[in-house]
Amino acid sequence: MKAISERGLWSSKKLIAAVSLLTIAALTVPGGVAMAAQKPSSITVFLIPSPTADAIKARIPEFEKKSGIKVKTVDTPYDSAHQKMLLSFQSKKGSYDVVQFDNPYLAPFASQNALAPLDSFIKASKTYDIKDFVKPLQEYGKYSGKTYGLNLSTEPLILWYRTDIYSKLGLSVPKTWAQYLENAQKIQQSGEADGQVIANNSSVNSWWWLQFVWSFGGDLTNAAGKVIVNNSAAVQATDYMKSLLAVSPKSAITANGDDATTLFTTQNIGQMINYSGYAPVILDSKTSKFAANIAAAPIPVGKADITELTGWNIGIPADSKKKEAAWQFLDWLLSKENTPKLMEAGAAAIGRTSIVKNPAILKASPYIAVLGPASVSGRRLPALTTWGQISFEIGTNVQDILTNKTTTKAGLDKLAAQLAKTMKKK
Repeated sequence: MKAISERGLWSSKKLIAAVSLLTIAALTVPGGVAMAAQKPSSITVFLIPSPTADAIKARIPEFEKKSGIKVKTVDTPYDSAHQKMLLSFQSKKGSYDVVQFDNPYLAPFASQNALAPLDSFIKASKTYDIKDFVKPLQEYGKYSGKTYGLNLSTEPLILWYRTDIYSKLGLSVPKTWAQYLENAQKIQQSGEADGQVIANNSSVNSWWWLQFVWSFGGDLTNAAGKVIVNNSAAVQATDYMKSLLAVSPKSAITANGDDATTLFTTQNIGQMINYSGYAPVILDSKTSKFAANIAAAPIPVGKADITELTGWNIGIPADSKKKEAAWQFLDWLLSKENTPKLMEAGAAAIGRTSIVKNPAILKASPYIAVLGPASVSGRRLPALTTWGQISFEIGTNVQDILTNKTTTKAGLDKLAAQLAKTMKKK
C-alpha cells in the first residue's frame, strides 16, 4: 500500500535491514567537519518524495541565485531511500552533500560515523537560531550528545476529533486518557459513529503502545537499564490499548497509520490519535469527507505528561567533500527567517516557537498551535541502534495480546525476555 503521510509508511523491518547493512559495513567514515579548499560550484541533495521534498525543490532557485551554488537533487522513494543512503555512505565517494532521513535512522547512521556532527555550524550561525526550538526539539537530532540532524518536520501524536459529533453529543475535549475512553464509549453507544481509531497493526503499533506506556508511567527500561515492559504500568497501558478496540471499527485491528487516517477521513469516527503529519490529508476536502468538521488538540495526559515526537531530519554525510556549502544551503533553507517560506511552499510544519506563535500561520493552519504544547512535552522514539528490532518485537507481541492469542501479562513477560536479549546488542 502506498503511504499517504508526510513521511511515508515506516516499517521496523526496513530499519532492521538498514542496521544490518551498517553493521556489516563497519563504517569508518570520519565524522569531523572539514573546511572546503574553495567554494564548490554545486552540491547534491538526497530527498525522499514528500510534500517537504517538493517544497525544498521550489526554494532551490532562490538559493542558487543568491549563493551562486548549483543544487542538484536525487529522489528515492521511502521504501528504498535509507538503504540507498547506506550504500552511498559505504562507498565513501561523497555522492551526496545533504540527506533527508526519518528520525529512527538517526542512531544507526550516527553510531557508525555516517553523518557529520553539526554543532559547530549551529553555534557559529547567525541565522539558524537553535534557541527558537524548545528543548525536546533541540535534542531531536542528537545522538550521544552531538547533533547530526536538523529538524525538517515536527510531527507529534495529537488528538484529531469531529467537532460536529462532539457538539451533538455534548462532549468536551478530553484532558485525560480516562476521558478519551469515556468519549469513545459515548460516541459508540450513540450510534452516530465509531468511538475512535488508532493504529494496531504489528508493523507500527509499537509507536502507539509506547505512547500509552509512557503516559501510564512506564518505559522500556528503568534507570538501571533493566527492561520493565511487563511491570504494572505497562500492563495497564496495554489493557487500555486493548479496551479501545471495543469502540473502534472492526478493521482497526489491522490498521497502520495510513489506514487509520483513511478510516477517520472516510467513515464516521468520533476521534483519533495520530500524527500531525497527516494534517494535509485530514484537513483537505479533496481527501477528507469531514475536513470542515475536524479539529486538533494535544493528546490526553496520564500519570506522565509525555507526547511522542516524530518527523524528518536532514543532515550532512560524513563523506561529503562539500560540507561548508552543504551547511550554507541548510542554514539558508531552515533559518528562522526562511522556515515560514518553506512551509508556504508546502513543507510539513516545523515546530519553531516563532512558527507555533505566528498569528498569520495559525490563521491559515490552526492545528499548528497544537505543536507548541506537544513539543514542550515531547519525547522522541528511543535513539537506539537496535530500535528496529525492538519495534518489531513489541509489534508482534502486542498484536498477539490485542487478538487474544495470549494474556496481557504472559505476552509482556515474553516481550520483556526478548527485549532483554535485544537491548544487550551493540
